[in-house]
Amino acid sequence: MNIIETRDISFSYNTKKVLTNVSLFLKQGEFLGIIGPNGAGKSTILRLICGILKPKHGIITISGHETRGIERKQLAKKIAFVPQETHFALNFTIEEIVMMGRFPYLRAFQRENKIDYEARDHALAYTDIQEFRKRPINSLSSGERQRVVLARALAQEPAILILDEPTSHLDLHHQFAIMELLKKLNKEGMSIITVNHDLNLASLYCERLVLLHQGKVFEQGSPKDLITEKIMKQVYQTEVKVIRHPHKDVPHILLNPKGE
Repeated sequence: MNIIETRDISFSYNTKKVLTNVSLFLKQGEFLGIIGPNGAGKSTILRLICGILKPKHGIITISGHETRGIERKQLAKKIAFVPQETHFALNFTIEEIVMMGRFPYLRAFQRENKIDYEARDHALAYTDIQEFRKRPINSLSSGERQRVVLARALAQEPAILILDEPTSHLDLHHQFAIMELLKKLNKEGMSIITVNHDLNLASLYCERLVLLHQGKVFEQGSPKDLITEKIMKQVYQTEVKVIRHPHKDVPHILLNPKGE
């Protein structure tokens, strides 16, 4: 079953066309990666699916229902979005930020109840940030802040998690920790879409990939189908060597330095 579908989606920022007739899908329980060069429209398609932006043409459905007919709070109970960068104007504590994920379940001026506190505490525990709960957000490292934003998304109790470059600006340890956490969530039944510039991470963790190029779907398929020397040269204009990962039957990219 497809939990998300986009059908012939087109979008422009003023006169600049960003996406043209983009059709893709996410299966129930799938871990989908969206890849492509800078400017291909990857972040834009995520924001369209989440309802942050509205398509100029085309239809987006969640579990068979058009998103334009779903009230914003109801959509937030189905989809949680983790942006590439999150800035906090005020120095909230970690538990205050994670509790913000309960917004879709609260009416105006309604106070949190036991269910909300339990959802917050579960999200804190799942992302292993209980020890930070009383600390202000600006006292944490980039990797720690990324886990806080992910915990806020989990507090929404969504069926679908959408992440834009969840490992950007993170060191090797935190990249691994975030991707392993996402894989754990996926194994427990959560449907996930990530945008990744790191093609090796996408190959390792995503079951299926959608390659965007110049605002269109260039190809969809398994990492083996998409991460090839021919496609990398054609889309990324870069000569690479693609080998088999030593511990998993997926492609792994090696760069060819010039002059060597």
